[in-house]
Amino acid sequence: MAFAEQALLSPDPRQAGKLFRSAFEHERKAAELLEGSYDYEPTRSVLYRSAATLARDCRDFSEAKRLIQEGLTGNPPGNVAAELKELLRLVRSDEARGPAQPRQEVPDEA
Repeated sequence: MAFAEQALLSPDPRQAGKLFRSAFEHERKAAELLEGSYDYEPTRSVLYRSAATLARDCRDFSEAKRLIQEGLTGNPPGNVAAELKELLRLVRSDEARGPAQPRQEVPDEA
């Protein structure tokens, strides 16, 4: 997540976009290492949630939805499943709004 942290701090929007994309690619690769490894919950579904969130940050909505669906397969813990479902709702909302609109924020965890 160091790339994502750097992106948040970057004053240059293009550099921030590149850093978010790098963070997303790394997180997706980590999640896919556990693809089908349902015995590794909650790690597996948490990695997919993180990768999907970064895909959303990159506005790669189709990939975000794919990663969310993969995260929901198997037996993710209830709280992680709920977060994935909420993330899916947000991705669909962002996608419907189009490229010019700001995205909704994910609610803070309680």
